Amino acid sequence: MRAGWHFLVMVFVALGSAAQTQEIIPLTQIGGLHAAYVVPTDTYHRVDVQLIVLSGAYDDPNPSGTAHLTEHLAAFSADATVLRQARERDIHATTYNVSTVYTNSGPPTELEKLLRLSRAVLDPPNLPDGFADSEIDIVHRETLLGERTSPRRWLHRAVLQNLYGTLRGRAGNPVEDLPNLNLEAAHKFHSEHYVPSNVTLIVSGKIDADTVAELVSQTFGDTQPSAVPPKPWLDHKPKPDLRSVETIESSALPRDTLVYAKFVDFADQQTSIDMQGTFFIAVDILNARLQKALYFGDLRFLSNNIDWYFAKNADLELTIDVQLMPGFSLAAAHANLVKTMATLLNEPITAEEIQESRKKAIVNARAAARNPRSFLLFLKNVAADGFPPVTPTVLEDMLNETSDQKVRDFIHTTMRPSATAVVLAKKVD
Repeated sequence: MRAGWHFLVMVFVALGSAAQTQEIIPLTQIGGLHAAYVVPTDTYHRVDVQLIVLSGAYDDPNPSGTAHLTEHLAAFSADATVLRQARERDIHATTYNVSTVYTNSGPPTELEKLLRLSRAVLDPPNLPDGFADSEIDIVHRETLLGERTSPRRWLHRAVLQNLYGTLRGRAGNPVEDLPNLNLEAAHKFHSEHYVPSNVTLIVSGKIDADTVAELVSQTFGDTQPSAVPPKPWLDHKPKPDLRSVETIESSALPRDTLVYAKFVDFADQQTSIDMQGTFFIAVDILNARLQKALYFGDLRFLSNNIDWYFAKNADLELTIDVQLMPGFSLAAAHANLVKTMATLLNEPITAEEIQESRKKAIVNARAAARNPRSFLLFLKNVAADGFPPVTPTVLEDMLNETSDQKVRDFIHTTMRPSATAVVLAKKVD
């Protein structure tokens, strides 16, 4: 789960929060699906159907990019099957690291059609002659455009390859593998990963729960339970004493850039499910301290981006990339960053810091409840790990129930010495 909207809970109960806890209704007559849920809300006069395949870029075989290509084939095949037209509308599908999400939205009167479009994603892709081949070219262009417009993509990939010591799973090779993309691998990926037991369905919006339950049963009731594909990337753990440093040069950089990655293994935890409220508060505190040191405290850092990823098995990953002002050497910036990480907790974490971060997270949750896109992100991101979805009001309950001591313990575990990798990327003409 990334710091933002990725979080998990075990139960859904009202704990006296400022807002009434949003109801999440699990469905039972769902065929072989991993899970299905209804989330009624009167806030938006629309219905959203999210079909979440619990596999994404981290599950890529060789070549990398196969999950992305499969997403294209499945989305357009579903439109061709149900609407009798392909490429006649915008496809709302995205391949994430650990999931692939297909979202079909419309007025409540179109619920049945939206469910059929979602169901068709699970059928083997069937597209007109030449159509599927052209999707390989489109994936080429999308991938290369992303690389050109955001060097962070390949810099992060490079540092994660060094951290995990692998070119598969958490650190693939999508650009280098582009010439090897092929339809056979995509169809094989679909047959192995687009199986009912690897799929979660979430229906939300201005809907009647009983009506949704009946339509979901009609649409997905014929699916059969199936074997769930393994997640080998979850076993990729670096040695705790790893301190990798690599220097590279590139003309594609806007300026000298340092990328840092840190891995923390919460060895006493089998799952991150109970730790999500703690995670959000702790990450906000650490982000504030890092921002103060790397941006407000040292003006030689031109900009910085801080990302957190908390996996379902309680593996924590921090990545930081900083761009440097002219005259600030990569070696000096590296030394500064290492010192910052070592001294970040020299000042004790105060109750005021924790309370401020708790309040910020609650305000963000309430704001997301009023935004359709953010609301869907709440429901999607937690379900991407195969757990029940969470609404903003449930997150608010979790945040209020998290003790200050849990936050302090989480932070101190995160900042203790552990595996790190650094890429020093120098801009050249």
